Amino acid sequence: MSLDTHLIHTCTIENPVAGSTNVYNNASKAFAAPITGVRCRLIEDREFVKTDEVSEGYIKSVYKLMVPGDVNLQEKARISSVMLEDGAVINDVFEIADLLVRRGRNSHHKTATLERIS
Repeated sequence: MSLDTHLIHTCTIENPVAGSTNVYNNASKAFAAPITGVRCRLIEDREFVKTDEVSEGYIKSVYKLMVPGDVNLQEKARISSVMLEDGAVINDVFEIADLLVRRGRNSHHKTATLERIS
């Protein structure tokens, strides 16, 4: 079975670029023009629920994203507008935490770990 049959979703990728500084002279985030309609596969991996008596709780969801090997994908890139196989769209913004680039025979795809906090 080829990789193309597994890439049943599409998404939008915004890679980070060197940004400007804000009024406090801190680096601000900047992103390149979005690449839309990229074939991908979003897989839900795990979820953490963090609560304590001092702060409000939050949920950290971790996903895996597979894309073809020729797609320009960088760490800290933003992934958005994921269209699932049934036509439903996930409009949340995910950030790439880790990027695994395959070498040699397995260079036909890249795998990224995405994080979302809600």
